[in-house]
Amino acid sequence: MKTLNRMLSFAFAAMLFSACGTTPTPAFESDYPYSPQPGDSDMRRDEVTIDSASLMLAESEPIQVTLNFAYFQPTPCHQLRVEVSMPDSQNHINLKAYALTERDKACTLMALATPLDASLNLGTFPKGHYSVWLNDAMVGEFDS
Repeated sequence: MKTLNRMLSFAFAAMLFSACGTTPTPAFESDYPYSPQPGDSDMRRDEVTIDSASLMLAESEPIQVTLNFAYFQPTPCHQLRVEVSMPDSQNHINLKAYALTERDKACTLMALATPLDASLNLGTFPKGHYSVWLNDAMVGEFDS
């Protein structure tokens, strides 16, 4: 049901953008490596600590935007998830990164001392000025 609601919300947002004649073509429309999965609601959600984050802009027309970040998760048993929103009315693209683990299974592995790396292709966007936010901190801005 959550997946259906998410799909309907995304379809509605896409309809609104296309009504204005400016349709972003985000790469995250389909499944991406860290997208929320069916069954995630049965898992325990924990925070990740962002060590560093940056945007990479491919020199193409339109430009391709990729978010690269390094993060610490509570244990190696956790799985990274990233929720990505469509640009809001101020062209803010908000991402929420978190980690999931099995609810009733203790992990005996210690947290890693070095951060893990993640990369997420955000796709292309209509002409405009955008800012990308990861866990409520601004990563960077770009013009498309």
